[in-house]
Amino acid sequence: MNPDCVAEQLRIAIFEEPLDADGYLLRKGEDTRILVDSGIGYETRKRFTVAHEIGHFFMPHHQAEVFRCVGRDIQSYKSNKKQENEANEFAAELLLPTAELDSLLLHPPTMDLIQEFSELYGTSLTATAVKIAEVTCERIVIILSDNGEIKWFRKSSSFPYWINKGPLHKWIYAYDYFVDGHLADGPQKALAYAWCQVTSPDLYVIEESVAFNRLGLVLTLLHIPVDENEDEVDSF
Repeated sequence: MNPDCVAEQLRIAIFEEPLDADGYLLRKGEDTRILVDSGIGYETRKRFTVAHEIGHFFMPHHQAEVFRCVGRDIQSYKSNKKQENEANEFAAELLLPTAELDSLLLHPPTMDLIQEFSELYGTSLTATAVKIAEVTCERIVIILSDNGEIKWFRKSSSFPYWINKGPLHKWIYAYDYFVDGHLADGPQKALAYAWCQVTSPDLYVIEESVAFNRLGLVLTLLHIPVDENEDEVDSF
């Protein structure tokens, strides 16, 4: 759904201008405005910001007259502010409805599929990947790495392992990007313990990563195939 159209229906005016945050929701009496930072370089991020601010407006317990929403709260998917998380969840559902995604997820998620849905819904690759992780029944986890370390991750409900903290293991394919700027093309078989807190040295996962060169970030999809070490996975 187009958040600009939703804002118009709610009689919320949208303005773009230089800001000290990604977005603002401003309320004064019957007048409500959304301000979006004109310096944001991605249209998908602007769309998500607008949807995020609509979330603040729509939820009845978000009563503040001013919401100042910085990038780390909107883009991290792990804000320590409850209302910012709620606005993010609202935005993700507005842009990527769970029921629609669920009906379209006929195969295990891949980066190509995430890219396809990203283009279909006009959402960022990261927002699309996170939403798919929330919806799918497949055992996947989405991981964002920055400067050679894991920044955050989002697991599907069926992914059984916790992700290691700290610097990326040298046997991780995503690690290569922060060493020489290179990423392996397509899905790769990787040792699970390099990514996850597992006890078996023989467990493998399928790793697929893409780099955001302008930001120096790597987005990774890990997937446990259905027939891969089924007995051990089911023991969790």
